[in-house]
Amino acid sequence: MTGSEIPGTQTPIVSPTRHVAAYVAAWNSHDGAAVVASLAPGATYVDPLLPGPVSGEGLASYVAALAAAVPDLTFLEEETIVEADRVALAWLVTGSYTGSALPGLPGPTGAACQLHGVDLIDVGPEGIRSVVGHFDQLAMLRQLGVDVQIPG
Repeated sequence: MTGSEIPGTQTPIVSPTRHVAAYVAAWNSHDGAAVVASLAPGATYVDPLLPGPVSGEGLASYVAALAAAVPDLTFLEEETIVEADRVALAWLVTGSYTGSALPGLPGPTGAACQLHGVDLIDVGPEGIRSVVGHFDQLAMLRQLGVDVQIPG
């Protein structure tokens, strides 16, 4: 065994950063099932583009929709801060809106996007229990060439 074990048990202690690295790799594989598999059973995912938390098949479908719309979608880890079982993952996502239309948006514009964000991740012995993503939705839409008008 390469890691430590919880005293008195056979449960290996896995670094939260290893779970996060597997999660990022799964996103970069564009495989929704792999993203779901990188999380603990029952884990939830919250994203500003979604109406509420998703998990399981809902998350897999969301990953598939993003990857279909932005075929060159890539997440780069910029900084990872670990405090006990909480991880703050600062990232840069890049890609071009050249695939299928994102749900609720006009068709692809061909525009490129470079967007910074942060995921707040809760990790337990069984893996990632929750991910809450934060990023500037308006900046993303503008970079993708989607005409956004705010009533006001």
